[in-house]
Amino acid sequence: MHRLAKLALDSGEVSSPEEALALFSRYRVRIYLGAGWAETLAGQACFLTALNTAARAFLGGVEVFGDLEHILRVPLFEGRKAHGVVKELGGAVTVDPKTDSPTLVLGRAPTGSTAAFCVRMTWDAWCASISPLAADSGLPCVEDNPLAGVAAAALGVNEAFLHVRGDLPDAGHRAVGISLWDPLAVADWRAEAHRGPTLRYLPSSLWLVGLGHLGQAYGWVLGMLPYPDEGRPHLVLQDFDKAARSNLSTCMLLMADDLGKRKVRLVAQRLEAAGFTTDLVERRFGSNHHRMTGEPTTALFGVDNVTARRDLDSAGFAMVVEAGLGSGHRDFRNIRLHTFPGPRRPSEIWTADAAAQASVELNDVYKKLALERDDQCGMTLLASRAVATPFVGALAGALVLAEVVRPLHGGGVHSTLDLPMKNLRYRTGPEAVECRGLLTPYVQAKYSCLVAANTNVVNGAEESLS
Repeated sequence: MHRLAKLALDSGEVSSPEEALALFSRYRVRIYLGAGWAETLAGQACFLTALNTAARAFLGGVEVFGDLEHILRVPLFEGRKAHGVVKELGGAVTVDPKTDSPTLVLGRAPTGSTAAFCVRMTWDAWCASISPLAADSGLPCVEDNPLAGVAAAALGVNEAFLHVRGDLPDAGHRAVGISLWDPLAVADWRAEAHRGPTLRYLPSSLWLVGLGHLGQAYGWVLGMLPYPDEGRPHLVLQDFDKAARSNLSTCMLLMADDLGKRKVRLVAQRLEAAGFTTDLVERRFGSNHHRMTGEPTTALFGVDNVTARRDLDSAGFAMVVEAGLGSGHRDFRNIRLHTFPGPRRPSEIWTADAAAQASVELNDVYKKLALERDDQCGMTLLASRAVATPFVGALAGALVLAEVVRPLHGGGVHSTLDLPMKNLRYRTGPEAVECRGLLTPYVQAKYSCLVAANTNVVNGAEESLS
């Protein structure tokens, strides 16, 4: 079952998996690339993230048009032409779009008539934003930081999905923004103090535990960062599972021909092609896991399992950043992040009692399907699976990497951070404090020579969107 289309079953909106897929097959979105979009790595990261996440959420298709002749410089797609990557990531290039699909704009604005929903994705330093095209209130896209580009894309695709689903009347008519330097800044997130410093230092080694939805989002974000050719990071990749069809709707590094193969090997293949080096651990993370001398001291944890989280106590990492996502049709956009060491140990947050599996309650739709298909076990299993989508995972990935990178630039970490993507005004958590663990080993960032880098690409106009 497609993990996002499943929300229509969970909410009782449709009466079968087939109806859910048919409904989602009517959802379409467009991406317009105006002049200047590719002049920063943040802009390239924004385009690639928007395309990849939208293609896995909008099953009716993603149209891409505009300026597609640029060569990409982010490590994961270095040397590739943007035009050629569109199909690979599930989109379709079009010259003259006819439909009035929701539209996400990068770079200079188009001229002429636009779709009823037309939102610009912008960034600057550690800040990311979306705003209605007509409002002309976006960020200037001057200070390059791909973390912000990823975050802007996630916000844009989420806004388009809110719109097509009718979940929020204001979707597409509001400005939304966040500072990854200070995620708790709400009213003044655009203030100079929250822009953060120039991105200069990047982690040189990390341990990624779990390579599903979140773990692959971490790998994707790393693949957008300005690593020098000779300084691509070393990653230990840990997972035991194989790629299943439902993973295609959530995992940003999986493709259709990957089914049945081990996730850890597939992710290693993608990242090694970008110059990363990897070691593979093909077993579950548990109480017998202990970091050895010479292995990465910082772990990014993406396992949705209470028992495994409790075992972080004894693993021997100097720093761990862990994220969890909402799982129901109402809260799947919610992100919760923890950074360790913190005021409480993992075993104090996730108690032994919490590890007990809750019983699954079937709604009327699942009960009816169980009777019709004589498959109580199958419908119970399906009902227990989380609603999930990679545009939420992409924002979580940017937030998690920000927790690792921020201390390298003199900033603090958040022991806990709660962020509801539907309305960022309600993000909560304690103020950032100095990192208690060892700083992650790092390399200096190196920005490739991009055309007219650090040029303001917000103002001005380009071709028609009609």
